[in-house]
Amino acid sequence: MKCNINYLNCSGPRLVWLICWLGLLNPLFGCRGAIKPKNEPGPALPISRIAIVGASVSAGFGGTPWGDAFQAAAKPCPTPGAESCTAVESWANALLFRDPVGETRAQLDKAIAFHATTVVGIDLLFWHVYNVRNVDAGLAELDKVLATGAWVIVGDVPLITTASELLLPKEAIPSQAELDAANAKISAWAKTDHVLLVPLSAWTEPLRAGADVEIAPGEKVPAISLMALDGLHANALGTWYLLNRLDHFIEEKLPGTPKDALQFVRPR
Repeated sequence: MKCNINYLNCSGPRLVWLICWLGLLNPLFGCRGAIKPKNEPGPALPISRIAIVGASVSAGFGGTPWGDAFQAAAKPCPTPGAESCTAVESWANALLFRDPVGETRAQLDKAIAFHATTVVGIDLLFWHVYNVRNVDAGLAELDKVLATGAWVIVGDVPLITTASELLLPKEAIPSQAELDAANAKISAWAKTDHVLLVPLSAWTEPLRAGADVEIAPGEKVPAISLMALDGLHANALGTWYLLNRLDHFIEEKLPGTPKDALQFVRPR
């Protein structure tokens, strides 16, 4: 008697054999219908070696250097090569605006030589848009980081209208159309593996609107109070707010990342 696999009317040992045989096909041919384990944590950000790159915000102008903040937030390595810890190096430079392309290349070359597992460059592309109007050059340098297998955390470019003209003359501010075009390129580039795009344009909207932000549950402050006097850089509290929000953003987008991997301390 033959068992027709088009009709599930087989019984006894033949049906058991058929089910087992079909089950074996799944791993052999990589069927898409495979059921994932319920406890699978999801993707995680590799933070064993973090490189901070970028411009003045990341360098801590007006607030806290991000290298210091990440070192304080992460589990330090007692000895080189120790496991379950994080080594942090920062090459962020407040003078990146002078040569956005060359300085970006120099910083990322150092990050690659450091064998970074994650490169954090929230404001890395800012002056590529505000100064040289060439975001493609910055993205091309970041491609070199991705080629090493490292993750990249980068921000889109917000519209800043509160800065002192001594630091950001009005003629240096790109039009909304220019910003939209640059951010469209960044967004398209970020649709690849190992890239986490931080929506700085959305996060800074309360600043442009003169609105409040909630920095802790039930605690709201004017967005402008998180800025240094120059209106361009975050102050110490603003740096913490941004980093704390980034921490939660990472946990949301990459849920396999341990919640205690980074713990940024609020300044007093």
